[in-house]
Amino acid sequence: MRAAEAVTVFRSRRCLGAALVALLAATASPAVAQGKRAELDGVWILARNAKTEGLKLTPAGEAARARYEPLRHDPDLKCVPASFTRIMHTPSPPTEIRQSPDHVEINYEFMDVHRRVPLNPSLATKDAPYAVANFHNLGRSVGHYDGETLVIENGDVEAGVHDTLGTPGLPQSAQMHTVERFIPNGNTMQVVVTHIDPVYYEQPMVVTFTFQRLFNGKILPWDCTPDAAGYERFLPGK
Repeated sequence: MRAAEAVTVFRSRRCLGAALVALLAATASPAVAQGKRAELDGVWILARNAKTEGLKLTPAGEAARARYEPLRHDPDLKCVPASFTRIMHTPSPPTEIRQSPDHVEINYEFMDVHRRVPLNPSLATKDAPYAVANFHNLGRSVGHYDGETLVIENGDVEAGVHDTLGTPGLPQSAQMHTVERFIPNGNTMQVVVTHIDPVYYEQPMVVTFTFQRLFNGKILPWDCTPDAAGYERFLPGK
């Protein structure tokens, strides 16, 4: 082969290789194309106790917490999760995250909560669909990305009890608004939840969760029933 022909062949092969690389990049899964945020995909389990900062109740909040009676007011005993923060406080049941181009699915084994969050920065929380089809009390969610961090805003929740495990008896009003930040870091993930409720809290309360990746983990059915939860039989006089 003459030198000029060899150069032509080399250039053709180099162009073909570049085209193949471009094609593979274009057809890669969204998670791969997203870089580090793809680390959020998978099954996670709580690694340590959550850290709560800025808890300062208003007088109305203190009064509401004082009225709390676990056997009467804990919605978990009716198989209804109180809030997403309450769900994440549960240490054993894992959580699964699956990202798609237009939405994120977060499946919590606790109470069989299957959450679907649209990814639309222009969508207001009040206009978003309910996050969990069978638990409207958990409110509406909408998400977006801040660099590698998944940010979810949640509102339009049902007034009542906010937490019954991490800090039992914390109340929430219908004005409770939360901002959740899912921060990937290899096989660990932090979820930082900022709670804003002007009725019961004097300032934003921040709860930080640390999760560990659960390799080959699966979300199993929780199958809670009020009879099994023992709601009625524990009440005085029953």
